Amino acid sequence: MAEKRDILDDLIDIQQDWQKVSNPLGDIAGQLVDPSKAHVFNPADYKGRPRTNSVYCLRVASGKPEVCDRCLAVCPTNAIEINEKTLRIEDTCRECGLCMSVCPTEAFQLPKHMSRQLYDKIARIASAYEQCYVTCTRALGRYPKENEVVLPCVGVMTPELWFSLLIDYDNISVYLPVGICDRCQTTTGEEVYVENIGKAEEWSGYTVGLEVDGASMTHEQTRAYKRGQFVSNMARTGARAMMATSPALLGAKAVAERIKRHTQKVNEMQRTLEEAVGSKTSSNRRHILTQSRKLVLSTIQDSPALANVFKLQVPVCDSSLCSMCGDCATACPLHACDIDAGGHFSVEPAYCVGCGACAKACEDGALYMELADPADLVVPDPSAAKTAEQRAMVQKAKAAGRAKINKYLDALQHLGESDDEQE
Repeated sequence: MAEKRDILDDLIDIQQDWQKVSNPLGDIAGQLVDPSKAHVFNPADYKGRPRTNSVYCLRVASGKPEVCDRCLAVCPTNAIEINEKTLRIEDTCRECGLCMSVCPTEAFQLPKHMSRQLYDKIARIASAYEQCYVTCTRALGRYPKENEVVLPCVGVMTPELWFSLLIDYDNISVYLPVGICDRCQTTTGEEVYVENIGKAEEWSGYTVGLEVDGASMTHEQTRAYKRGQFVSNMARTGARAMMATSPALLGAKAVAERIKRHTQKVNEMQRTLEEAVGSKTSSNRRHILTQSRKLVLSTIQDSPALANVFKLQVPVCDSSLCSMCGDCATACPLHACDIDAGGHFSVEPAYCVGCGACAKACEDGALYMELADPADLVVPDPSAAKTAEQRAMVQKAKAAGRAKINKYLDALQHLGESDDEQE
């Protein structure tokens, strides 16, 4: 249903019409500038070779090649090399970023394509425009408009990132013309993004839009954003009375506030998790939360029922077979599992990404992966538990007080009845 227009919408239209009259040449004038200063589309600007962190590599941490081969399998040019101590990328890298998407421990990192950075960028656009388009360099082939996010490959985005975006926004689409992936030298990209988006849609219950025709793309800002920007501009020029008609914070400032609140929510979730389960293992190794896991956990905090859509797999230990060698803990660069001084194996489900490296590294066969309760992904809030406990104590005290009062009233009633009998 279309939103009802008011005088503010009319003023915005008048302003836009006046701008067209004031600049009759429109975009043509912009095309007459010095070519050396014009924006030129360069696919390399949207790519980059990821940095590697060998400490986070499952194969390096465990010292066992059979533990993981995800990045090796997805690399279209076989540019990844892993030996006993190092993880490195050769010069043949196509800079597609798919290794970042499939690595469960985020051993490959490129700041502009990390999950948190991409979430903020896409969320900022989705909050301001009617539609946000995610696309790749080959599909677009031109300098992007403000509501277009250009990636080396759409497969860069993890299913966890898609899940968080789908829960928060309903106006995100992928722009890929028909057949564009068939001719791409990043041969594994289509399979990766189809699988990642499929998982996210299954988890969230929502779908990602698909646009195949560039002529059908819209670049309109949302009504709320335009109204907020108009009011903000009026305020800056001195017409502050206009602000009284818009008590809600809108426009660019509102978008910035929304992104800021999301960042605060993620950080608060991590602090709460560390308070609830501790920030370190018994051997003083700090638990690590991947960016993708942070997005998932913070999204679930708002709607705990969403946890039920995940198949949470965690390692389980058969203590009768365990030799307490510690290979499982060594193989986990996120330090999600632990063996304490007493030989007791434990795992923190919130930190565990279900990669299964610990079970594969256990030569005794004492570990196996098993489905766990998805509710373990809901970060317990110690302050909420304390508040609930205090509330229960108050209710208990009130009940005890009422019982005591009723007891005194009964005693007085019996006393009155005794006096009546004596008279």
